[in-house]
Amino acid sequence: MPKIERNQTVPSGRRRPATIIDEATGEEVRVSSIIFGVVMLIAILVATAAWMGGSMSQIGTRFGGFMDDTSRLIGIDVEDVSVLGLEDNPGLAEEVRAAAMIEPGENMFRADPHLIKNRVESTSKVLNVRVHRLWPGQIVILADAADPVALWHDGRQWQVVDGMGRVLPGAHAEDHPGLLRLAGQGAPEAAPQLAAALAAAPDISGRVAVATRISDRRWDMRFINGVTVRLPEDTTLEPAIERLAKLQVRTALTQRPLEMIDLRSAGRVYLRLAQAPEPVAEPVSGAAEKT
Repeated sequence: MPKIERNQTVPSGRRRPATIIDEATGEEVRVSSIIFGVVMLIAILVATAAWMGGSMSQIGTRFGGFMDDTSRLIGIDVEDVSVLGLEDNPGLAEEVRAAAMIEPGENMFRADPHLIKNRVESTSKVLNVRVHRLWPGQIVILADAADPVALWHDGRQWQVVDGMGRVLPGAHAEDHPGLLRLAGQGAPEAAPQLAAALAAAPDISGRVAVATRISDRRWDMRFINGVTVRLPEDTTLEPAIERLAKLQVRTALTQRPLEMIDLRSAGRVYLRLAQAPEPVAEPVSGAAEKT
């Protein structure tokens, strides 16, 4: 009887069951046999679940438990979960260990580094998370504390912003009185760049009262003496602050009686003088009385 190759039509007449030729062995395999095998496998799994008095999820759970027991027997279970980089904050280190959801005795193969990393990052309290699976039985989690860099007023209250531009949940603004203060929509996300630029210019950073985000493209900084510095867009933020710092060292520019310093034009600085207060007439005391 001739074999039916792939893409070959069946001759007219009595129709034969569809088959597939194994190119490696040349053996003929009926498609119906494959389908029957898959159906039987599913039936066996369903029957096993019913016999165990549970569902398919219970099979997976019990199989996972079986694999954990086996891994302990052959010495490939998790023996230790270490958290490095947070030695100065043992409370946070313990919180990271709990978020990892990996306990000694579990199967090393089930300790997925990517899954653990996602769990730890979901706390929003650490940065630069790295997870390493060291055989035969150690999980190492490296992380840096999410250090606060600014305080942002969301329209209702002050929120603490970290070095990744995220609002830190559970952090209290009153615990960080010396941080840069921000306002405006989009300020948290842009805060790390501004904070880093000001950190490199200590001659002016301590004089900033509040920085307001403008159109989510740039900043206006108001200094403690009332002068407002208009900064250019973020792409040229660092050079503008560096230029302002040099002017401050040479001329004490931010301490002059100015209303506005405009740095938005490259190579130019525009100044607006503060308006002098109008004199107020005061009554003259001790005037001679008319007789």
